[in-house]
Formats: sequence, structure tokens, C-alpha cells
Amino acid sequence: MEWWHVYVAGWLGTLVLSGACTWACRRLAPGWGFVDRPLHEAHKRHQKVTPVLGGLGMLVAWLLALAGGLVAVRFGAALLGAGIQEGAVGVAARLSQLTTITAGTVALTGIGMLDDRRPMRASTKLLAQLVVATVTAAMGVRITAFAPLPWLSWLLTVFWITGIINAVNFLDNMDGLAGGIAAIAAFFFLCTAAFRGQYFVAVLAAVTCGAACGFLLHNRPPATIFMGDGGSHFLGYLLAVLGALTTFYLPGESLTPAPILMPLLILGLPIFDAVAVVLLRLRQGRPVYIGDNTHISHRFAWLGLSRPKAVLLACLLALTSGCGAMALLWLPPAGVLIVLVQASATFAIVSIMQFSSPEAKGR
Repeated sequence: MEWWHVYVAGWLGTLVLSGACTWACRRLAPGWGFVDRPLHEAHKRHQKVTPVLGGLGMLVAWLLALAGGLVAVRFGAALLGAGIQEGAVGVAARLSQLTTITAGTVALTGIGMLDDRRPMRASTKLLAQLVVATVTAAMGVRITAFAPLPWLSWLLTVFWITGIINAVNFLDNMDGLAGGIAAIAAFFFLCTAAFRGQYFVAVLAAVTCGAACGFLLHNRPPATIFMGDGGSHFLGYLLAVLGALTTFYLPGESLTPAPILMPLLILGLPIFDAVAVVLLRLRQGRPVYIGDNTHISHRFAWLGLSRPKAVLLACLLALTSGCGAMALLWLPPAGVLIVLVQASATFAIVSIMQFSSPEAKGR
């Protein structure tokens, strides 16, 4: 048995679990009061009362998949082959880190679910995100490439985790959008970690991707359930952690240090959208935490695309950016320059397009 078998099994098993758990949450949500009513907020445009408990479905599936993996490592590693046994020892050695990540995932999903059930103040939610991000960094999940000093590494990690959580939350504005982008990003983190021989990170990315894909079975247009803040916090936190844990640059394998930019490209679309929306709201004197219909997906719809096609276009952009990121692992300096220019030009083209519609000019 090879490690890619493990990754595929982890992805597929979590997908099935997530699909089943999300179905159960869809049934349970109305009785528990987790529903999103049409137009109860000005920026929401769905047409019917929709369950909003997808985050719990993904979380339960993710936890079950990890528990199953740990049981397999504990009792069945000898049956999986020599290569798996050797790697499983390293995975088992990171149980402390896995405990930290699991606790952070559960805490943030719970915070998001509380907000789904009864909206909380933006400042309260941000404070909770900062606390979990701070604890996560303090327990050793840190970005080190840009920050040689410990305090700078800690500060950058807290900013990164909080920023990605909110970027994914911002992106959750159309059926299938946030889940699709998250699945694509997790897939690229999986590929990178697998190439680098980071078995623990690759397995974590595989089950995260599977959780998002299983949820998408119910969230594809027209959605029968929303992920809510519980789901966007779940996916945002895990994607941020994957970006912090993955080893992108190895001097002996990469021709330039450019791979350290990979997480910015893999998560380029949600970062781009969040920055654009925040700057627009600040320029217009509006609070950055109040939702509206000025996200990249909305602007694609203003150009005449249907909402499903707007989501598809956003996912294709994320896929394009992620493919460029993967190329940085092996390219020489000239190739790196081409990829970075191409990525910049792509987002510049998107900016010109999305701000050229009559609706955009009026806002």
C-alpha cells in the first residue's frame, strides 16, 4: 500500500461521511432553530427558508475520519505495508499538534454556530477568533518562512489564521462558492504536502478536502443547506493551518525561495476578494463587517452570468491560481517571474471586468 492510497481513502471516506452527516444536519436544523430566512439581512437573496447547519456536518465527518485514521494507525499499521508503518510513526508523534488543531477547529465551528443561531457582535466574534488563533500559534502551529524572530512568527500566524477565516466567511455568499474554493485549496495543499513527504499534513488536507466535497453534494446550486458561519470558520481555520504547516520551500529541491508564496496563490481568490471588499467599504465609509452584494461573485452576476456560472468562474480562477502556485515548486527564476506576472495579470483582468458593469459603477 502506498501513501497516495491513504490520501484517496481519507478523501473518499470523509466525503461519504460528510455527505451523510450534512444530510442528517439538514433534517435536524429546522427543529434546532438553525435556519436562514429569506431577506432577513439586506444582502441575502435566497428564496426560501434554508437549513444553516452545514458546518456541524463537516465537523462531525472530519472528526470521525481522523478518529478512524488514528485507530487504523494504532491497530492496523502492520497490515498497511512498510512505507506506511514508517510514516505512521511520524504521524503518531504529532498527536499533540493534532490535538491543538482539533480543539481549535471544534471551538471555531462552535463559535460560528452560535452566530448562526443568534447573531453576535462582530467585535465579539473577532475576539474569539483571535483567542483561538493565539492559542494555536502558542502551541506550535506557526509560519516561519517570513518571520525569523519568534514573536514575529507568532504575530504573523495569528494574523494569517484570523484573516483566512474571515476571507472564507466573506466568500460564503453563493451556493457552492466557499465550499468549492475550499475544496480546491485543500487539494493543492494536499498535493504540495504529498510531494514534500509531509504525511501528517497531507492526510489532514485530504480529509479537509473530503469534508468540503461531501458538503457540496447538498450545497451545489440550488442548495438545500448552507454552511453558515460554523462552516466558514471550520474551513477557514483548517485552510489557514494547512498553509502554516505545509513545507513549501526546501533548498535542495526548489531552485528559488518562491515556493514560500504558494499559500498566497492557493488562497489567492478569497484573499483578493476580501481585500477588495474591505477597501471598497472603507472608501465608501461603511463598516467592513456588514455584509453586502459587492463580492467578486456578485459582480460576475452583474456582468450577465447566472449565479451558478459566476460560482463556476470563481472556482476556475482559484484552480488557475493554484496551478500556478504548484509550478513554483520547480521553476527557475525566469519561470517564477512569468507565473507571478501571469497571476497578477489575471487578477487585474478580473478587477477590470468586475468593476466595469453599470451596477458596479453605481456602487
